[in-house]
Amino acid sequence: MRGILQLLDLSKREADVYVFLSKYGPQTVHSVSARLKIERVQTYRILKSMQEKGIVEATLEAPTRFSSVPLGSLLDVLIETHKSEARMLETEKNELVEYWKSLGKGIVDYPLAKFRVLVEQKKINEEVMRMIEETKEEGFILTSSSGVIHDDIIGTLDSMVSHAKKTPDIQLKVLTFISKDNQSIISKATKALGSKKQNMQWRHIDLGAKAFPQFVIKDGEETLLHVSREEKLASIGPLDTGLWIRSRMFTTALKEAFMEMWRNATPAENRIEQLKTGKPIEESYVIREPAEAQKKLKQILDSAGKNIMTIMPSNGLKSLLETKLFLEYSKKNLEFRIMAPIDLDNLAAAQELSETFQIRSVPISYLTMLTVDNRHAFIFRTSPLEGEIHVPFHWENIFYTNDNRYVERISEMLNDMWKRGMTLDDIVSSPNEREKSISVSSVDTVAAVIDIMLKNNINPVVVVDGEKPMGIVSQRDILEKIVKGGRNPAKTLSKEIMSFPVVAVDAEEPIAEALATMKKKGPDKIIVFKEGKFAGVLSGGQSSKTKT
Repeated sequence: MRGILQLLDLSKREADVYVFLSKYGPQTVHSVSARLKIERVQTYRILKSMQEKGIVEATLEAPTRFSSVPLGSLLDVLIETHKSEARMLETEKNELVEYWKSLGKGIVDYPLAKFRVLVEQKKINEEVMRMIEETKEEGFILTSSSGVIHDDIIGTLDSMVSHAKKTPDIQLKVLTFISKDNQSIISKATKALGSKKQNMQWRHIDLGAKAFPQFVIKDGEETLLHVSREEKLASIGPLDTGLWIRSRMFTTALKEAFMEMWRNATPAENRIEQLKTGKPIEESYVIREPAEAQKKLKQILDSAGKNIMTIMPSNGLKSLLETKLFLEYSKKNLEFRIMAPIDLDNLAAAQELSETFQIRSVPISYLTMLTVDNRHAFIFRTSPLEGEIHVPFHWENIFYTNDNRYVERISEMLNDMWKRGMTLDDIVSSPNEREKSISVSSVDTVAAVIDIMLKNNINPVVVVDGEKPMGIVSQRDILEKIVKGGRNPAKTLSKEIMSFPVVAVDAEEPIAEALATMKKKGPDKIIVFKEGKFAGVLSGGQSSKTKT
């Protein structure tokens, strides 16, 4: 009986409900749901759909009970509908045949890509069912949350499970948004597979937009695309349209896109566990598309409740100021820390950002990372054209994780760098407040200079004649003029290899001005004087030097 009813346009679930109501009389939604083991929400949707089709009737009492129309009346209506369609086709048959003949002869069926438009949900359902039942090796399905419910109602899901169980080595992969509404359906389907559950795998993906293309791929040969909206469920109108395509090139490209989503998706069992317990899913994956990366970062930043910490290249500070990327989050009660190498080029930007965020300077970094609440971490690629970038982060191929093992290590590393970093107060203070340099005599041997540098862990040293600085000896000078030059350090004096002339600044002059002097006059190190006497050395990387 159920098979006959399905031939007359009733879905599998609708046929089950009709037979049940015919056998047991008027029933409530709860009774139908319990006896047929269908989710209560789905049962209600099925009954409403059947009511709209005139298959069942509802009582005015509370709670509402549903009853089936007499089978004879139902068959009369359905048979007359099909007869009407058949008479229309018969009337137009001769005209259609003549028109077809007029199109020409000698048409050859070349092995070209083909497509066919399917109008009405019924035809789409039938095509999906055919493709699944004919799949021999692999099938890929992308569907919506309500699509899973719809497939369960019309029996497509039962066919998928049955085909996966009886077909050796078949691989069916289903991507969908797993929600509280459909999780029990997926769990039931997985359980029904038994030992064959590897033949049909499910994964969760956040599909985002309300309307999106759904598709089925069969054995790398055929594809069926159709668009559905989340608010449409079991009863989908006649305007739904699908596109069937037979093209290996198109199907291969779509399969690659599917597998990219599959790799980044969450196993169904993890998602279902999250829905049951409320515990976040631990996941780690690469986000390749810039738009998706920006969306993910915004989603995590919006959820921030405690702290945000990031490290970026030096040009990131200017970009951060220009784009105002983090400005909206400064109004939240968050601890917001930003680290970057600070030099003369970005000092002004750092000072302006420091009015809103905590800023520290760290040694030159090729890493760009960000953590949120010590629960989420992003690692960004450094752009090969870093100097030309006008955004704080390079958005392609970013790595995201909320796996506690990784996030904890990244957070510890960033916190350690923060402790060693320099505040802006340190940077704009006078050179006199910095770590002092060590001087050596102009007649000291290079061997003695090397011993002093190693003992004090310092580079460079200033060469003096009495109290007058004459030049600087650095590791580079030793490597180039002693090691590479093949000279004996025990017989070579420091004044013979020192770099000179030197540029000097006063100890009370702000470092920002000292760096400007350095940039203007060229050397990468300048000597600091206090009250006319040697006080120390300031290097071009001084503002990025970590504390000891």
